[in-house]
Amino acid sequence: MTNEQTIKDLAHDLGADLCGIAPVGRFHDAPEGFHPQDIFPEANSVVVIGRQFPEGPFHSVHPIPYTVANDVILAEVGRIAVLLCPAIERQTRARAVPVLSEPYESWDAERRTGRGLLSLKHAGWLAGLGVITRNGLLTSKDYGNRVCLGAVLLDIELDGDTMADYGFDCQRCGACVAACPAHAIDGPSINQSLCRGNSESRTRKGYPLYVCNACRRVCPNGAGRQEHLS
Repeated sequence: MTNEQTIKDLAHDLGADLCGIAPVGRFHDAPEGFHPQDIFPEANSVVVIGRQFPEGPFHSVHPIPYTVANDVILAEVGRIAVLLCPAIERQTRARAVPVLSEPYESWDAERRTGRGLLSLKHAGWLAGLGVITRNGLLTSKDYGNRVCLGAVLLDIELDGDTMADYGFDCQRCGACVAACPAHAIDGPSINQSLCRGNSESRTRKGYPLYVCNACRRVCPNGAGRQEHLS
């Protein structure tokens, strides 16, 4: 069995719904300071994992179910990524470094903009897990944007997966643009300040809440519905 298949089997055994591989050479356009080798200088390959997000919370009229589901799924992705590291190290003699969406240090408090150690949506795209749609989210053929992502950096060279050869007709659709109450989807990028100002809140007791998921919810490809593929 190849190292690539061994790693994917390990990831799926730990609970990953998606797993793809990108050689580090595909990250040549990463911003300075946010390249895989800025995190782990010996990195040669990036393994990207994804866990499916449940559909039901998107249809709740209260933000708590979505918030709780998001927190649990993110924690589960973290568990998978961290446990995948020693499993890979035992099977391949590689060194493995987990990378998650949080925490991160790049933060502009005044503008409320931040950047993770590694752009996981771009890593997922480079690893063949999906494409980035107009709402700024990685959207997969099978799970739509109902995925949470994590990554593992490896110091061994692996064959990369074929990048997605499908797309979604976002320019004709525009549902996410019309649905965003903060008008945060401004062309090819997302205005983080506007998005965070509208989507992040707290309960009266102080518990963090995600109070908006409109761009994910209204997307006709949100759950991976095949009829919208182009």
